[in-house]
Amino acid sequence: MGRRVVIGFGGLLAAAFAAVLVVTVAQPFAQPEVPDCTGAMRFDLTCHVQRYDTLARTAGPRAALVALKASRDTDGYVRTACHQLTHVIGRATGEQRSLADAFADGPADGGTLCSGGYFHGIVESAMARIGPDAFGSRAGDVCAPLRETASHAPLHYYCAHGMGHGLMGLHGSDIHAALAGCDLLDPWEAGHCSGGVFMENLTAVHNVQRPSRFVRPGDPLYPCAEIATRHRAECYDKQTSYAMFIAGDDVTQVFALCAAVDPADRTACDRGLGGKVAILANKYVTGLAEGAATSRAMCLDGPDPAARTDCVVGAVTAPIRDYGGTAQADALCAALRGDGLHDLCTSAREAAVATWQLPPASDPLLTGHGH
Repeated sequence: MGRRVVIGFGGLLAAAFAAVLVVTVAQPFAQPEVPDCTGAMRFDLTCHVQRYDTLARTAGPRAALVALKASRDTDGYVRTACHQLTHVIGRATGEQRSLADAFADGPADGGTLCSGGYFHGIVESAMARIGPDAFGSRAGDVCAPLRETASHAPLHYYCAHGMGHGLMGLHGSDIHAALAGCDLLDPWEAGHCSGGVFMENLTAVHNVQRPSRFVRPGDPLYPCAEIATRHRAECYDKQTSYAMFIAGDDVTQVFALCAAVDPADRTACDRGLGGKVAILANKYVTGLAEGAATSRAMCLDGPDPAARTDCVVGAVTAPIRDYGGTAQADALCAALRGDGLHDLCTSAREAAVATWQLPPASDPLLTGHGH
């Protein structure tokens, strides 16, 4: 029997996907009052969208992010929607400031609250201002401020990834047109831009204004096998989220899907699955040790040593990339003592830390997490 996590990732993921119906549309004007969103409105996502849009426009992005972090730490519903709500704050800020100023106005040291969605939203606003016709001549300008000050570091990654989200908006959720836009960038930015494209393809599943055009419930890893080889690793990395959603959180079903892909792509698929296991455990399981135990158990359900190894690598790497810290990776490595995977886990941790040039955790928002 496949492993299912009793906290019910599937239902929460369904809520997160459905949330995009309202989250993807930025509120054009500041509201006269900041909605409270308690009591009967606690589970009204539209209220939360209006709340953080208004806070960003009237009190500034840092105040909005601090308020969101406080709510996320005590409210499971807000924690579920946190990444999309940081997008809202970023979009509102990006409409009022230049990209460079908006990045600087956020958390000091590039805070990664809820996987850096604040920065993704800023870039979406910048892309909307450029428009599809001008992007070809200005593609290299979007992330230039970060390329100069934080080359290949988390802030630069958030910008490149955000361009993928923005390109999907510019091209009406057309993956091929959006990927063509990513291909105008240098190889490093292009790779992470394509990750934003594939993530946006999933988060727009229920967006009635701009619905996803490249999802198939009967083929959860589509369209990865049909796109250019250079984009497949990012596609499988992101598409495993949808596969888990369709499988009702049965990780063994998704391992089986990964085992059936082209052998050249299987590592990317299994690592993508590991990343989703870690993100889901972080989001829905309270406590580092408990979350690590969940990630460990799910990765060890892999059908063979290669699948288990790649799952662990993904489970270590994704949180370091997305959350800007090592606490979750450290807990997982500790949980793997005695399983023959501890040394591999530690090596993957060290490689990810070096790759992402982690900043010192001097800003309280750097402790933020959740996607």
